[in-house]
Amino acid sequence: MTELDFLFIYEHKVRELENLCLIKYELDKRGYKTKIIFINDAKNALSPKPLYHTKVLCMMSCYCNRTLRWHVKDFIKFDKIIDMQWENIVYPKDENREGAFKNYTEIGKDVVRVSWGKQNQKRLLEAAHMDPEKVKLTGHVGMDFLRYPLSRYYTSKKELFEKYQIPQNKKVVLFASPYYGDALSQTYINDMCMRFGENWREYYKFMCDSQHIVLDWMEKICKEDKDIYMIFRPHPGHPSRMAGMLEKTYDNFRIIDGESVKQWITACDKVYTGNSSVVVEAFFAKKMCQLLFPLPTTPGFELKLISDSDKMTTFEEFKHSVYAEKEDFPTPEESIEEIYLIDWEKPNYIRFADMAEEVFSNDYYKLSKAQLHSYQEYGTGTKIIKAVSRIDCLYNIYLRLLANEKLQWKFLQHQRKIRQKPYDDEKNDAHELTSEKEIKEIIDKIRNALENAEEEN
Repeated sequence: MTELDFLFIYEHKVRELENLCLIKYELDKRGYKTKIIFINDAKNALSPKPLYHTKVLCMMSCYCNRTLRWHVKDFIKFDKIIDMQWENIVYPKDENREGAFKNYTEIGKDVVRVSWGKQNQKRLLEAAHMDPEKVKLTGHVGMDFLRYPLSRYYTSKKELFEKYQIPQNKKVVLFASPYYGDALSQTYINDMCMRFGENWREYYKFMCDSQHIVLDWMEKICKEDKDIYMIFRPHPGHPSRMAGMLEKTYDNFRIIDGESVKQWITACDKVYTGNSSVVVEAFFAKKMCQLLFPLPTTPGFELKLISDSDKMTTFEEFKHSVYAEKEDFPTPEESIEEIYLIDWEKPNYIRFADMAEEVFSNDYYKLSKAQLHSYQEYGTGTKIIKAVSRIDCLYNIYLRLLANEKLQWKFLQHQRKIRQKPYDDEKNDAHELTSEKEIKEIIDKIRNALENAEEEN
């Protein structure tokens, strides 16, 4: 079993991996033993024996017992949890609703939780009733990449466009989609309604209808002006069939989900989004970003940050903006400051590392045996099977049988199938996988951006 100080689990590479590598860089520099893994990087995830023991588990989210089981299965043991809370912003209708999914239940009430700003901190204390000692105001680590010296981390516009075969002499417009695609299964929609209320179904219709109109606007520009390239960036994990059809029709319309959204913000000439915090990333990057709202948002789902902002509601406004040389930023700085800590002196990754060290060294944050058992909720039969499988000699026999492809017993065929499922299922998670080589390359770029800047100064 591998012993670690901090184990980080991510869900979406483009949303989380660079941020985790920045934190890992700082904690490694301080002498801690750390590792980053993908939530479905599961060659060993079905092992009944723990493969990792970490003092502090840093999760993508910890809403309840089920989300914790999804992260750790049976192959991770841990003493303490930090919820990275990459989904830090909640729908306004849920901010003060105590039973809201994102206001946490079960073990979700007991973990340490990161807050990007004071508004979320207030929600965690007043609506989620969390222990004030376990709510940590750190700011958003990802915003550090958008200011000097970490802004030096990103690939130059020339190199990025060469990689994706985008002409250097064209105006490039980015639309960072806030929409959940147009291909959700009924099961997924029902699950979201269970979490966020039956009117999420209406909100999904708003997203699909809005996406259709925005893509129609983008198509008109592509058809009229071949000197403008439209980059459609899908919401992580949510492709659009309509966007796919446009990409096949127009050479100057591209769907690109590679690289982080921050990389594209820094490189593109114009940035657009909708009901999304992308506008904040543009703000920290000192880049203009406009908000497209062809339809009114379903009541209760529009982020307060967006409600405070100016919006574009017609094609004429969008077209004028695409060609405009000077525009006003749509969101007031004071509205951003409510939700995102703005500290131009101390980087957020340093704040996070300081907080993580405190959690690591203080037994106050250690979960009790009762808490560590409560999230598992296994039935009696499953508990017996798991207990038996932890006996080394029996487990080794099982692994040998599993590896013998000549044996086609139904039980073994099923076990082989589910061990491969994370790579073969309909979500096609293979593109989310990382490697030690990729992580090292990202950290080397981070080190170069930070340490060479120190030498320059």
